[in-house]
Amino acid sequence: MKPRSGWRRWLAVFALVVLSTAPVVVPQLTPPAEAAAKTVWIPDRWQSTGEVPWATNRTRESANFILLWGEKSGTDPRSAPSEFRFDPDNILSQLESLYSFYVNTMRFTTETGLLAQHKIIVIVTRTWNRTALDAWATGGSTDGRVGVINIAPAAAQPGSWGLAHELGHVFQNYTFLGRSGMGFTHASSGTFWEASAEFMAMQVYPRTAAGDLTRWLRTENLYYSSSRHHYGAWMLPQYIKDRDGIAMFNRIWNEARNTEHPLEVYRRITGITQAELNRRIGEYAQHNVTWDYTNRADFMPFINSVYGAGFLNAYKGVPVEAVNAGARHYRISDAMAPSDYGYNKVQLVPDSDGALIRLHLKGHAETGATGWTFGFVAVRNGTPRYGPLTQGTSGQISFQTQPGERDVFLVVTGTPASSVPKYAFLDGWPKNRRYPYEFRISGAIPSGHEPGYQKPAATNGGRWHANGGGWVAGNANVAATAYVGPRAAVYSGTVGGNARIEDLAWVNGGTVTGNAVVRGNAIVHGGVTIGGSAIIGGDAEPPAGPTGGSCSSGTYLMFNPSRSCDGGGGEADINPAHGTFTSDELAITGGTGPTTPPPTTGPPTTPPPTTAPPTTAPPTTPPAGTVTCRVAYAANSWNTGFTGDVTVTNTGASAVNGWTLAFSFTNGQQVTSGWNATVTQSGSSVTARNASHNSTIAPNGTASFGFQGTHGGTNQPPTGWTLNGSPCTA
Repeated sequence: MKPRSGWRRWLAVFALVVLSTAPVVVPQLTPPAEAAAKTVWIPDRWQSTGEVPWATNRTRESANFILLWGEKSGTDPRSAPSEFRFDPDNILSQLESLYSFYVNTMRFTTETGLLAQHKIIVIVTRTWNRTALDAWATGGSTDGRVGVINIAPAAAQPGSWGLAHELGHVFQNYTFLGRSGMGFTHASSGTFWEASAEFMAMQVYPRTAAGDLTRWLRTENLYYSSSRHHYGAWMLPQYIKDRDGIAMFNRIWNEARNTEHPLEVYRRITGITQAELNRRIGEYAQHNVTWDYTNRADFMPFINSVYGAGFLNAYKGVPVEAVNAGARHYRISDAMAPSDYGYNKVQLVPDSDGALIRLHLKGHAETGATGWTFGFVAVRNGTPRYGPLTQGTSGQISFQTQPGERDVFLVVTGTPASSVPKYAFLDGWPKNRRYPYEFRISGAIPSGHEPGYQKPAATNGGRWHANGGGWVAGNANVAATAYVGPRAAVYSGTVGGNARIEDLAWVNGGTVTGNAVVRGNAIVHGGVTIGGSAIIGGDAEPPAGPTGGSCSSGTYLMFNPSRSCDGGGGEADINPAHGTFTSDELAITGGTGPTTPPPTTGPPTTPPPTTAPPTTAPPTTPPAGTVTCRVAYAANSWNTGFTGDVTVTNTGASAVNGWTLAFSFTNGQQVTSGWNATVTQSGSSVTARNASHNSTIAPNGTASFGFQGTHGGTNQPPTGWTLNGSPCTA
């Protein structure tokens, strides 16, 4: 992905902007939607006040849109000077195809209410003498009645990503226009607007773009819906699509209430508990180890060639610090600890091929953090295998790796126990709850701490800085006296004097000098000079000139476009200081998971018995009656369709290795698809067999799967649950 100009355009929720509109080949879309004739609604004030001084000879209409442009393009913009030239018919054709896709194919929202009454207004910006009409691309509504798109000629070329993204915003508006109390208008949903518009555009143009991945890949630890995530946070909607179907994404938008955070809406309409929501977010974080989604082939080229690929792809995950290396006791730094629904991926190196990994993790709940969700992911030849997830403030978990699984990750997600926090759009790092934790581990060691560790090669023309080992681009100017930490990066610009770039911070231009420090997830861009004793930390991005172009003092910890370099103290941090656990507090005890398999070679140490062997060979799977289990079932129904979520708990004392869960429907329901298990049906009887990644259920452990189906109007829960032939309580 090429560098993006205009990174500092952060507009209000209803004037949302897209930053990339590279022309592409237009895919074959569905025909324009059939609808009753719509009227044109253009606010009278646009002409009376000169807000949008349009003229009837500079308009063009189609079934669902009216296009307005300025005097610089003339009455025939096809022959205008190149800067103001565009083809009105092509823009309208693109929009009609996109409209049909969102309404008829994706079925994002129904063509009713205000959407069915008026044509959407499209203003071609940068074609007017009025400088206020200069936006690159925005989408929203006006008068609480009609959708509006602002689009520059260069952003509306054939195959325009900008039109797809901004029309997505318009449809998002129509989910609440004329519907009192509905819609994502709460301040905590700002980033979800942008992530969803990118997601919607990706449904149309799956191989054209994939959001601002540079920001996303550098800030996975920040809270979900951070203003720094913005365009890159579409992977959670993708997880929901893969798990629950595209209809669930549509329902989240159409059924949102104006007081809710997007995760609250999802929890409410699926009928799940806060604990189950947290488990699913943990599962989503696990999927982000290998970006394990159904559209992976479409977006991985953007991951691999992302802006800043030299340092973003040099490492996998975040580093941890040794507390007691001899005891394999480690901690996450406060700078990199996950915030609410942010996560860490910690790469591990197993002690041996097929090692049993055991871990005791304990969170610093004394800070006010209320819950962690954590588990393992093993990767062999690019294919992930997911371990069970554990939730709480402290817990032990074990994971039996398989031969060839040399890439193993511990994934830790900050998951609040009782509610979904709702931060405002610009409530940054100091206002977000963080979830610091420590752990002891056996059977593996965090990458970077193993004997003989060697740094990966510096790629993309970069080099490792001698003082600190961080990544420095070939065209960057970094003094030998400056410090660039192991995971920090200088992509361009100048770092001199005794300046320090630490943690996951990076310099993307500009100058850092003197005794200045850039740390945490902070970014310094071109046009900014940081010197003297200034500290840039948290998720801050100091604004460029004229008011904030040079910082020589002060501490800046939060992304805040309106704060100039004022020399003041850092923003108040809600997270208190905390201590360090002793290694004894993190001792790994008991048998909490798989046991080491017996040796396959060598004679037994005790002579075999002299009595005759049994006449019946021992079974290889537990016989009926030897398994005890409990099943939790939740259904989400609509019209004649539904989804079912099943969690089975092993309440016995022995692990279940390989499982088949059977149950029956009583109302003629039919299963159409499933996930996390192979689900088949014969008559009223349904059988679910484990997937490869959840084949083992430890004592008191769980396995979860789901399915989608149809019903005839009555959808009572299944009955007759059995696990490997043994009845389960439900």
